[in-house]
Amino acid sequence: MLSLDAYRGFIMALLICNGLGFATFKNDPTLGWLAAQVDHVKWEGCVFWDLIQPAFMFMVGVAMPFAFAKRQAAGDSWGLLFRHAALRALSLCLVGMALDCVTGNAFTIGFMRVLQQIAIGYLLAFFLLGRSYWVQGITAALILIGYTAAWMLYPGNDPAGPWVMGNKNIGSTFDLWLVGRNYGGFYVGLNAVPATATILFGVLCGRLVGSGLPKPRVMQLLLAAAIAGFVLGGLLSAGATPLVPMVKRIWTASFTLWAAGWTILFLLVFYWLIEVQGWRRWPTFLVVVGMNSIFAYSMAQLFRGSFFDRGIAVFSKPLVALLLDRPHLADAIARPASYAWPEPLGLWGNVLQGALVLLAEWAVLYWLYRRKIFFKL
Repeated sequence: MLSLDAYRGFIMALLICNGLGFATFKNDPTLGWLAAQVDHVKWEGCVFWDLIQPAFMFMVGVAMPFAFAKRQAAGDSWGLLFRHAALRALSLCLVGMALDCVTGNAFTIGFMRVLQQIAIGYLLAFFLLGRSYWVQGITAALILIGYTAAWMLYPGNDPAGPWVMGNKNIGSTFDLWLVGRNYGGFYVGLNAVPATATILFGVLCGRLVGSGLPKPRVMQLLLAAAIAGFVLGGLLSAGATPLVPMVKRIWTASFTLWAAGWTILFLLVFYWLIEVQGWRRWPTFLVVVGMNSIFAYSMAQLFRGSFFDRGIAVFSKPLVALLLDRPHLADAIARPASYAWPEPLGLWGNVLQGALVLLAEWAVLYWLYRRKIFFKL
């Protein structure tokens, strides 16, 4: 589905360019609000950047009914479908762990990266494919209820409660048992459990989009689902002492529902623009990224800082000085790539840097796209 590829490409493009560098404007009186949207909140709350991982997991769910229906139409038995799902989950997990080792410069086993989280949720969601809408929806609800109850009833919680920042909770205890350590930033591996509900929400929306219902009706139901996510997530996290605060780092139920509202709304927008309005040419830039998302993600993780960022900065900063600040050209050439941009650009140089990094990586992806080379797991 072209709209799904464009949606995936949109989210991945933002990740590649690191939010176009707008996070560096956090102290700017005019653009500080935008900077806050492209950087994770410290604990409680939700901004746009906190929706990146839920969007990826949601889109995995949206694609699942289409992918497995195609395999069933080709004659695959349940056993073959399960083998495919298990191998894909294993591949995603291994690639994620390999990226952890390379980027962390040490051998490590963990389940916090988005690829490992997708792998776990994907395999669990597989067992519910082919079930009714009700079964899938109720299962997602039970997952969130059970996860919330486990956090609230765990006897080793911090005296201030289960939702406070720290390592005195069931998630951190589980990580110590499973991998022998806690993850940085107070993230927990148990996120994969409620994130499975995120994938199931995607499965439900994927089934709806592919159901054959009239497109206006599909849009109405998607909008209703998005509103339901906003309402339920908002109610759970409302007030000075919310029942379940909105915390992405431990993927609380309120965060899951609130994020579902946004990810469904994004799907609705792309569906309306491309599948309903017929705008099928303009999203090519995004589709090029979305159709090779695993490769794009891996390339960004491995080479964005060491190759693309530094390589581009080495040449672009002196060029900017040549065009806008010639008296300081010699300084710009002599300084390391990590030095600040020439004064005429200031922080806007980081926006230029993000755009150039995106274009450089997009060029690689376009080369693969033109040759129909797609890396699938």
